[in-house]
This record gives sequence, C-alpha cells and structure tokens, in this order.
Amino acid sequence: MSVLASSLVDWSAVEKIFLAALIGGPCVVIVFGILLLGLKRASAARSSEGRVANYALSGVCGVICVAALVVGIYAMAEKPSSKAKRAKKTASAALIAPAAGANLTASDP
Repeated sequence: MSVLASSLVDWSAVEKIFLAALIGGPCVVIVFGILLLGLKRASAARSSEGRVANYALSGVCGVICVAALVVGIYAMAEKPSSKAKRAKKTASAALIAPAAGANLTASDP
C-alpha cells in the first residue's frame, strides 16, 4: 500500500504542511491569549503608562494574529506552480478524408 501511495503523495509537501501546522497553530493561540491578557491588564491598570503599554502589546498581538490569518488565506488560495515540464505539443498529421461520393477505385493508366 505504501508503494502505491508514494507515487501519489508528495511526502515533502506533507512534511512542510505538518511542520507549519505544528508551529503555527499553537503560536497563534498563544499570541491571541497574550492579546486578551493585555486587554484585561489594560482595563485594570492604575497608571496611564501601564494602560498604554498594555494596549500597545494588545495591538501588536492583534496585528500578528491578522497577519497569520492573511498568510494562511494566501497560502490556501495560491496555486503552486507545477515542477513537471509540460511536453511540447507536436503537430499531428492531418487526416484527409475523401469528399462525399468520390470514387475510391484505382484506375489503370
């Protein structure tokens, strides 16, 4: 079964997708959690400097989350170029059919 699948599946592409999901998934969740934590701490901050710093942290985390979303959508929408070289089309021989009612018998000269 694996011999058949090896010709059908591009295993290097599967490895890249698995690695991107393994790294990207938890990182986006952690950054979004920091965004929420920054918003919570900004509302509880007593000084204006602390409030601004926490809102800035939340803003940076929000930009990172939106950028990850845009990169993911772009990666899904982008069609990868085929590495296989396309065979050049050769000119095929034209088939000449006799006209309707034409006499196909051989004649002696």
